[in-house]
Amino acid sequence: MIRKFGALLTGFAVAALCVAVDAADEKKPPTIKEVMKAVAAKETGLCGQCAAAAKAEKWEDAQKLAKKMAECASALPKNKCPLGDAESWAKLTKQYAAQAEAVSKAAESKDTEKFNDALKTFTGSCKACHEAHREKKKDK
Repeated sequence: MIRKFGALLTGFAVAALCVAVDAADEKKPPTIKEVMKAVAAKETGLCGQCAAAAKAEKWEDAQKLAKKMAECASALPKNKCPLGDAESWAKLTKQYAAQAEAVSKAAESKDTEKFNDALKTFTGSCKACHEAHREKKKDK
């Protein structure tokens, strides 16, 4: 219980960084790494925490987490394309932000099926973007 609460607080702290950095300087959004850490980090990522809250039917928590996730995801298109085609980056990151917003709206509805469908679509978008715009890891 304490571990989960700590992970929840860490997720909120990282999400607050996304929002605070964006609000402090509109020209300098959170970096791609900061957004990815806030949204997708194991145990502390907003996506996983949001899914767990919804699964436990703690809709108020899921709603807050999903809203923070959408705020973080909306910063991604403001970053420069790190690798690959800039048009593809713009399309995929805008899609990512829109899908995160759809998760937030689904959490607001408290409809488990709608939420799960939106979350599945959101998490399914990662692979295409990573393949096109993320540096390949070198074999060790």
